[in-house]
Amino acid sequence: MRASGLVLALCLPCAAMAQQDAPLSAIDWLEQALTQPVGPSAPDPALPQTTPAPTPPSDPILARPLEQATLDSTGLFAAARIGLPRDLWGQTPVAVLAEGIAALDPNMVPAAQRLMVRLLSAEFAPPLLAEGEAPGALLTARLDKLIEIGALEQASQLIEGAPTQTAALNTRAFDIALLLGEEDRACTRLQGQLAGSSGEAARIFCLARQGEWQTAYTALGAARALGALDATEAGLLTRFLEEEDAGLTLPPPQRLTPMGWRVLEALGDPVGTGSLPVAFAHADLRGTSGWRAQIDAAERLTRTGVMQPERLMGIYSQRRAAASGGVWDRVRAVQALDTALLDGDTAQIGEALRTAWTLFEAVELENAFARIFAERLADHTLTGSAARVQWAILLLAETRLDRASAITPDTPLAALASALASGADLPSASVSGFGPAIQAAFATPELPMPESLWLSEGERGRLLLDTLALIADASQGDMLATEQSLAALVALGLERDARQIALELLLLDRRG
Repeated sequence: MRASGLVLALCLPCAAMAQQDAPLSAIDWLEQALTQPVGPSAPDPALPQTTPAPTPPSDPILARPLEQATLDSTGLFAAARIGLPRDLWGQTPVAVLAEGIAALDPNMVPAAQRLMVRLLSAEFAPPLLAEGEAPGALLTARLDKLIEIGALEQASQLIEGAPTQTAALNTRAFDIALLLGEEDRACTRLQGQLAGSSGEAARIFCLARQGEWQTAYTALGAARALGALDATEAGLLTRFLEEEDAGLTLPPPQRLTPMGWRVLEALGDPVGTGSLPVAFAHADLRGTSGWRAQIDAAERLTRTGVMQPERLMGIYSQRRAAASGGVWDRVRAVQALDTALLDGDTAQIGEALRTAWTLFEAVELENAFARIFAERLADHTLTGSAARVQWAILLLAETRLDRASAITPDTPLAALASALASGADLPSASVSGFGPAIQAAFATPELPMPESLWLSEGERGRLLLDTLALIADASQGDMLATEQSLAALVALGLERDARQIALELLLLDRRG
């Protein structure tokens, strides 16, 4: 409800209320409320008139304005849905929060990636602004990080849900539409909207897209004369409008924007997305790229946690691999496991599972692989190393934990992993690798300074951003970061996330 204030007063005569022997039902109350006169009733002349006793003064009615939606409070779901308080940002300055978001490294275990995306997408109370500070900086920081990791759908929904549209939001909406291959929608949205620093370049691009070449050329000349375009933008747009001039050649831009990428594609000089930020990978999923490019793009987006594994499986299953090595080995392995599961041959399932798991471990897609096959693998009776992989898959996919418990290997590592997954107390038996740091984090979740100070002063958002940064370090083998980050998650009330992150650190172990 967006409103600056709301006062609701329902006044029922005291005499009428006193006559009730039992609480009114909702219907009775509504009928009485609707039949009561709106103002004071006229006196009945047939009845004796008396002077009413003076009514004692009542307490004044206070109105408290409801909190308005702001740019920085924009979110896709309530904070409580992910176990966080609405006032997560507390007293932390916006600049500190924006800096913390920008510093986040998405190269972390999948459970931490999912937590990061939920944090950036959720609705929280807006942070306190300093005098003269305009709202929107926190939303912009969140959008930039989502775009950076390729979460274009979430970023686009946040922009659409914002209470007002700004030049910064329109610039990002334009870039997102171009990355998704929706140039016409991007240009339609741009009409009549505020534009950011790249707004003039976008307007010229759209004029050309709409066939208004002369107008676009005139606008380009004016923009160059006024210094409204940088040299790279001006050069690309000049090539775009004068592509028949063979003398116009430029080296590839060092920093390629979505619009620049589209211009080069239109000129017949496309730049492969593999060397570009992961957000550009969406362009290869439009159906116009080859199968190999689609697989590469889907794997990149799945690895950053923004593509559902089922979609990756759909791309793997499009046709038979016609080559070998690299992605083709993974395609062939996935299809072989799928066939073995359909046939129900236990020996074939075990062999195919071992082969596929090794290949997916090598490219850090084990979690996606687990989520694709966990349900179908759960009830098969496998042996040896295939059984151990089956057990790990069920824990990573967070499904059929009853079955995982029944096939748990008899090792200290397996006992620790099973306890993490089930929510049980952790065993004290020595475990190599991440084991000691994980056990210490859950045994004595005390935070050092300044993290303990942030928690006590209500700066939970700052603490969570710092914790996610530590998890990225933990994913690379930093044991102190492992202990501190998991302890912080527990202190923030995110024990379930802490346990799954710890489990993935233990089972995936991507050190070195």
